[in-house]
Amino acid sequence: MVALMQATTEAIPSQVDASTSYGQAPPSEAVASTSERTALTRDMYALASYLMRTANLHTFNAIAELDLSFTQIKALCALERDGEGRSVKALADSLGASLPAMSRAVDGLYERGLVRREEDREDRRMKRVRLTSAGQRVPQALDEARLSALSELIGSLLDEESLALEGALRLILDRRAEIAAYRPALDRDAI
Repeated sequence: MVALMQATTEAIPSQVDASTSYGQAPPSEAVASTSERTALTRDMYALASYLMRTANLHTFNAIAELDLSFTQIKALCALERDGEGRSVKALADSLGASLPAMSRAVDGLYERGLVRREEDREDRRMKRVRLTSAGQRVPQALDEARLSALSELIGSLLDEESLALEGALRLILDRRAEIAAYRPALDRDAI
């Protein structure tokens, strides 16, 4: 990450000194050595660990406020991720829960108005579980809790650090669509 940040800052004059242990060649000539990649990996691990720990603290606080079981939270997040209804059995199978445990979890979500049950169009004996608008807000609240930790970190960066990070992430996300796909939707209220 730092090497990518350096590569980005070279295109932005006088932003950040590019002379660190990750190499000094321009991006087009840069070939990271094994020791440079190892150092970058360790630094990325430090950043990821810090972010996960701070985000987890915010997320666990949000979970405590929801007063839902982990099985219920997992079910809501799975339904939100898929964007479509599933049978209780399919939900249980995909989350590694027993059918009775998932059935109880869904019953509790239904009673709280977080999911609705609908007949399957192809098999009227089967019920599909779908999120209600209230149910959609639960995974969104968890995402917001995670984002708040990231927002705190980004807010603490110096301008040159922020610009370098933005450039490095742009390089990665432009080339790696599978990573960019995890970008949360833009919050129009924050603009």
